[in-house]
Amino acid sequence: MEYDFYIYAAALSKLFAYKPAVALQLIERLGNIGEIFKLNKEELSELLPFNKEIVEVLTDPALLDWAQKEIDWARANKVQTLYITDQHYPYRLRECYDAPILLYYKGKADLNARRVISVVGTRKASYYGKNSCRKVIEELASSSKPLVISGLAYGIDAAAHRAAMEYGLPTVGVMATGIDIIYPQQHRSLAEEMLEKGGIITDFHRGCEAIRVNFIKRNRIIAGMADAVLLGESYSKGGGLITTSLASSYSREIYAIPGRIGDESFEGCNTLIERDSARIVTNPGTISASMGWRERRKRTKISPDLFDGITGNNARAILSTLKDRDSLTVEQIEGSTGIPLRDLSTELLQLEISGKIVQIMGDKYSIA
Repeated sequence: MEYDFYIYAAALSKLFAYKPAVALQLIERLGNIGEIFKLNKEELSELLPFNKEIVEVLTDPALLDWAQKEIDWARANKVQTLYITDQHYPYRLRECYDAPILLYYKGKADLNARRVISVVGTRKASYYGKNSCRKVIEELASSSKPLVISGLAYGIDAAAHRAAMEYGLPTVGVMATGIDIIYPQQHRSLAEEMLEKGGIITDFHRGCEAIRVNFIKRNRIIAGMADAVLLGESYSKGGGLITTSLASSYSREIYAIPGRIGDESFEGCNTLIERDSARIVTNPGTISASMGWRERRKRTKISPDLFDGITGNNARAILSTLKDRDSLTVEQIEGSTGIPLRDLSTELLQLEISGKIVQIMGDKYSIA
């Protein structure tokens, strides 16, 4: 029996929730997602020699029956299912080595907005921490209008979501539960308000409860969806620091709001700044200025002669990739264009010499 593509995707997403790369390797090897479910136990055991339990579940018809109900429910409740190769899947997240193969999304925000910032921090936030984040978001709303991502939790998360809505920015909450379970329950009204311009998103299936490991797992989505991550306030240990660590591994820009000497709730922020693992936020405009977002806003149109004198396919591919985005790292350009790094470095240098692009913040490139 043949099933809808997204039914297969939902089944694999549930089964390989903590090993999405394994699922993608299987799909790539077989060439078609549905072919996985046509294999018998012996054939699957050859492909998954150390995953006996997974082989058993994959060959059990109950998995696809569950997935059928999951997709039927999602469509009936206007929940989008975004497969990793879909056009509307967050392209920044897709670049990450541990990106989920399927996302459940409800909302109106463009997940591939030109500018995206994630704001994270402690649930036990101080007035100073929440107000500082609010001031940063107020400035971003006037200078660059990014999509604001956070985790719908108490403290810094809720402050970021509310500030974004106050200043007219779309904001998306990344959940550590199924999309049918709002956690904490006290934020249900907040989540509903966010749906008007923003949304909620998760890679967990319907009915999945809030357990500790899921919060750690969802942090990679908060980090991966953004261009930059702001740590608003953090103790020496916490989810915010996990998120910034993941963001750093994805080559995202990290920012931190500093606290006073001795402020325990800012120990995490101050440590990142001290170690040069985060850029210090000294005023509300720090992020938009250092990201080049304010400069880009002044350029209302890309010059029509951008491609004049450019004949090489590689150079044209680089310019086409950069013209719709504020700035990208070498790794991001390589991933988007497929140009080998050894050739890419030469092309970037030539484009910089010709005045077509500029290097900003040391390791990012933007249209000049």
